[in-house]
Amino acid sequence: MDRNLLAFLTTAETENMTAAADRLNITQPTLTKRLQQLEQVYACTLFERLPRGVKLSQAGIQLLPHAKRIEHTYLQAQEGLAALQSSHMENIRIGAGPLFHLRYLAPAFDRLRREFPNTLITLSADVNSINLPKLQAGTLDIVFGFSEPVGGGHQILYQALTTVEVGLALSTNHPLAQKPSIHISELKNMQWTVYTDTADNEDLVRAYFVSLGLETPKFAIQSTSVALSLQMVADSNFVMPLPIQLRQVVDPKKVQIVRTSPPISQRSSGAYVRQSALQYPIVSRLIEIVGEMAAKGSIGD
Repeated sequence: MDRNLLAFLTTAETENMTAAADRLNITQPTLTKRLQQLEQVYACTLFERLPRGVKLSQAGIQLLPHAKRIEHTYLQAQEGLAALQSSHMENIRIGAGPLFHLRYLAPAFDRLRREFPNTLITLSADVNSINLPKLQAGTLDIVFGFSEPVGGGHQILYQALTTVEVGLALSTNHPLAQKPSIHISELKNMQWTVYTDTADNEDLVRAYFVSLGLETPKFAIQSTSVALSLQMVADSNFVMPLPIQLRQVVDPKKVQIVRTSPPISQRSSGAYVRQSALQYPIVSRLIEIVGEMAAKGSIGD
């Protein structure tokens, strides 16, 4: 990739000339020269100096998304050419939300290891808002999660694998836990906990109540730990939105996942992958294995 454009991207990310030079392993005068050369090409100033660090100018803000697309295209070109030279992947790096990493990936990894014994498998268990930027940047090779729009220009493909119905996790001792479904009128005055490090699940539940003309619930606990949230549900009267498919992995003696009427959400979920990464057989095979597992169940399993 053009070194001047890389200097621009690194400086934009760090907002600090010294930090950018250190990351690029060059001197600060060299970094300054590269930025000046880029400014000469575009005949504009790309950064404004601050008492501490720098910030993008209006011209820099305009250039940034184009520079990122160039970087992503360059990385995918490298990946595609590497795949032509060798179909072997030393390390497949996977990101996954709670449904996939709790329900499908352990048995999928077992099968994948038997077919590709010389590839290291690494997993980042996190939400889309964390994993998808890593996929775009080239630090993850495949992401499993809910369907959502991905910015253009990144050559990211999405393959739907299942439809996820979000139900309600309750303590087995909760008076509503043994019902086949919970009517919306029964959800008033409940204490809620959500798994997320963003507002995604919280917004989902709020939108559900608003769409039905009801007062939105209050959320008492927000956690990035599925285990902690489930423990809160098991030990108290907290309720938690959770995919119906996770019935197979929660302890039924402690937690039940019950449908709501109408459903909180039914969403497509599947695999995101860079087009260039699909040239590696292990990547396409993992999607195939997880798809087979997801197809064996339904939103009612």
